[in-house]
Amino acid sequence: MTALTLAIAETRLIIRNRTVLATAAIIPLMFGLLLARSNLPGLTGTAGPLAAVQLGMLLMFGLFTTITMTLAARRQQLYLKRLRTSPASTASIVVGLASPLALIVMAQTAAVLAFTAWESGTVPAHPELLALAFVSGAVTMAAFGFLTASFTKTPEAAQITVIPGMLVFMVGTYWALIPVEGPVALWRLAIPGAALSELTMTAWDGTPNGHLASIAAPLLLSTAVAFLAAAIAAKRFRWQPRA
Repeated sequence: MTALTLAIAETRLIIRNRTVLATAAIIPLMFGLLLARSNLPGLTGTAGPLAAVQLGMLLMFGLFTTITMTLAARRQQLYLKRLRTSPASTASIVVGLASPLALIVMAQTAAVLAFTAWESGTVPAHPELLALAFVSGAVTMAAFGFLTASFTKTPEAAQITVIPGMLVFMVGTYWALIPVEGPVALWRLAIPGAALSELTMTAWDGTPNGHLASIAAPLLLSTAVAFLAAAIAAKRFRWQPRA
């Protein structure tokens, strides 16, 4: 069983579940579009900070929250147990389960950021960095989704278990919008969401000193955080309900 086959099957299950579909597709999209019309502190001026918050919120709601909920549901239905005992590799299962949600969020991101570009009259200075920010953020959010799902017993419990992660992501996302100097400016990038904001702002607004030097620290630290979350999730994740 390949990752593509699993992804197609997972997409069908998502479409059939109205709650998951609303959580993954409708609510994040509406929230992202509303942010484009907001006057929240720190989001006025250039479009970079606004795009950073929009991307962070889309990934947080559309990927992190939804993947935690769906994994808890699939485990409760013994679907994960059947997958684990199938010939499919662990990597194929993970990609198959996470890729449909990642594609939904990618489409939402394209729509929301296109609206932001139209509203602000600006376009990303470095589109390739914007794509890199999305990939880095998606991997991080998916890893934290699997990690949170490891101690989430039911889909209903996911409404509670995702709260600590959401608070951390929101703190990291918004803190990165505040100019800070010294060692704190570097180490805050280790907070999930902060590096994503830094990369997105650099991608949209550019930097006078060249973007390669600017993205090195946030990219390395965000990769380290994602790797750590994935490693812990791989060790603690349960494929079947506890007896």
